[in-house]
Amino acid sequence: MARFHLTPLLIGLASAWPAFAETSVQLDRLETVEVTAHRTAKVLAETAPNAVVVSRHKLDATLAGDIAEAVKYEPGVEVASDPARRGNAGYTIRGIDGNRILMLVDGIRLPDAYAGGGNANGFTSGRDYLDLETLRAIDIVKGPFSSLYGSDAIGGVVGYRTLQAEDLLQTGENMGGDVKLFGSSADNSTGLSARLALKGENTDAMLVATHRRGHETRNQGSNSASNPDSAKNRTTPNPQDWTSDSVLAKLGWQPVAGQRLELALDHYRRQTDTDVISARTTADKYSAGILQMNAADTVARDRISLAWQADDIGVFDQLSVKLYTQKLDNSDDSIEWRSNGARRISNYGFEQQSKGLTLDARQQFDLAGLTHQLAWGLDASRTDTSRPRDKVEIKANGSSSNVIAGETFPSKTFPDSTSDRVGVFVQDEIRFASGLVASPSLRWDYYRMRAHTDQAYLNANPDGAAPSFSDNAFSPKFGLALPFAEHYTGFLQLSTGFRAPPFDDANMVYANHAHGYEVVANPNLHSETSRGIELGLKGNWQHADFGLTAYANHYRDFIELVTLQGDSNGNGIGSSTRPGSFESQYQNIGKVRIHGVEAKAGWRFAPGWRLAGSVAWAQGSNETDDRPLNSVAPLTAVAGLRYDSETWGAEAFVKAVSQKRRVAEAHQFKTPAYATLDLTAYWQADKHHTVRAGIFNLTDRKYWNSADVRGLSAGDAVLERYTQPGRNFSASYNYSF
Repeated sequence: MARFHLTPLLIGLASAWPAFAETSVQLDRLETVEVTAHRTAKVLAETAPNAVVVSRHKLDATLAGDIAEAVKYEPGVEVASDPARRGNAGYTIRGIDGNRILMLVDGIRLPDAYAGGGNANGFTSGRDYLDLETLRAIDIVKGPFSSLYGSDAIGGVVGYRTLQAEDLLQTGENMGGDVKLFGSSADNSTGLSARLALKGENTDAMLVATHRRGHETRNQGSNSASNPDSAKNRTTPNPQDWTSDSVLAKLGWQPVAGQRLELALDHYRRQTDTDVISARTTADKYSAGILQMNAADTVARDRISLAWQADDIGVFDQLSVKLYTQKLDNSDDSIEWRSNGARRISNYGFEQQSKGLTLDARQQFDLAGLTHQLAWGLDASRTDTSRPRDKVEIKANGSSSNVIAGETFPSKTFPDSTSDRVGVFVQDEIRFASGLVASPSLRWDYYRMRAHTDQAYLNANPDGAAPSFSDNAFSPKFGLALPFAEHYTGFLQLSTGFRAPPFDDANMVYANHAHGYEVVANPNLHSETSRGIELGLKGNWQHADFGLTAYANHYRDFIELVTLQGDSNGNGIGSSTRPGSFESQYQNIGKVRIHGVEAKAGWRFAPGWRLAGSVAWAQGSNETDDRPLNSVAPLTAVAGLRYDSETWGAEAFVKAVSQKRRVAEAHQFKTPAYATLDLTAYWQADKHHTVRAGIFNLTDRKYWNSADVRGLSAGDAVLERYTQPGRNFSASYNYSF
């Protein structure tokens, strides 16, 4: 059994705390509506325990600055990160990650992540491209949910809800907003956010602008080597400077009573400059060494949407239509100075542009003595994806070449792709007189991907094979909710999931002869599918509540990168004898099974006080070869205590994680057990001024997040590079008007 070496005080706290709940009437109200799980506003207490809401208040109270910090206290949810250069990749929910997690902003699908054939954490384009200051809440649904959201919801849904003008206005006021200053010692970052809302008789407007700047995130590495002969073993962070800017603007108009038009403009840009010291190498018989490498990575996302919503129109209780266009421009550029006097200049990109339409309708009626809440609609979108890659080598004599390490540039690792999606869904919540609620739902999805070859793709794949793909699927789901014994509600969910092969897996072609690896295309991929069962129980009293859920999910035709030939001893591709040569391909690996248990509880034992706790345990296996899944997190518990008064409050969090015992290969690193203590407090001098401060990892514990080190060898010399920050501080000041 793992030992966490806690003091008696921490052991007492560790008995119960998941994510704190607010005690005032206003803050409780913020927690009552959960939108994502059923595509309609729904009381959170009536949803199954797999639905989670991270409110605006929680984000402020925990001083969360990015997506990893936003879900830090939610067991079963992780965010993987690459500390060397790339930063956050995206969410992992119950062991499922990447593009198998559907991410939405105001109901609009966010752009995909792109791994580029790298490791699980080194995403060329991750999914951390939204500023938390624009949000009113984050909705998380754990487990397959394709019945309402279609392809890519096979592992869960993360739905961002952005602020509305009403969130910034006091009752009866027609103008309001705030200015917020914040900073963190973990990455020496500072920021400024300004929010303004105006409201007229039939119109409203809102503007949120945020600027941040910072440096590399600290860790607990001890090796600061920078010479090419030893830099590869460096474990302290690479020097880094970054800035981000976010602007969210909304304009609303009520043409007639009960109807609303809303235009939204959403812009996010982040620029990161890194001195990639860890990439420096000495020359060998295969290639010249890298004396220095400077990287300039930029991510820019822009969205424009126009939405119309009407209440009580014709036979509909609510009808809404949204048109949108969204564009992601990601560039990862670098300059290398080589030991032979040459320079290599790389200009790489990942571009994705989508446009689409969503329609949602709600109708409530009584039929045969039963109350029906009918929700139905459709999603239609087209997404164009491209991965342009250009590189030139300027030799010591001044000549230049676009053939580098056997690869001709410009090139593309997959052809430009157009993905069309059409989905039609319906869900009926049927309420019986006994209180039983049955929720059958069904969705039909059609997916088509067309590949467009050009010379850049042919440079990487001379035979020109770029197959197109299409598929369709029905995704049913059935849920039951049964209240009984006055305080309890039982839940049963039978769900299915569907995910078509994405833009890159089927047509991924990449060869790096200098480093001895190659990825070959696979035109025969099948869509991934899943089936799941979940049993839940909730209890709710005036001063206490709890939730318990057990689940089992089975996935078929999981798509993973598989080594076809070659090994670490150099038995590799064709005649290559370079150590580490291998050939890989994305394949359907067969069956995957993940099952687990989650529990949470809270007790408001005195005015202003709350004691709460949560725990998550899961286990996953690739049933084809009976090996554990590295993506499943170890047993995690979060505990704490919170106090709120009219003018001040404080909270303490303990997060305890057991040792990771199950890994796919015996030589892989098993993250050790750890426990951390975080303390935060706030002081509200009056209705205009609020100060918050936090101390994180108070005991200065050295630890790893399991998501960051998946697949790394236990003997890897740079394991300390992936350690989390030691003791660090954050603070914010908010002026409201």
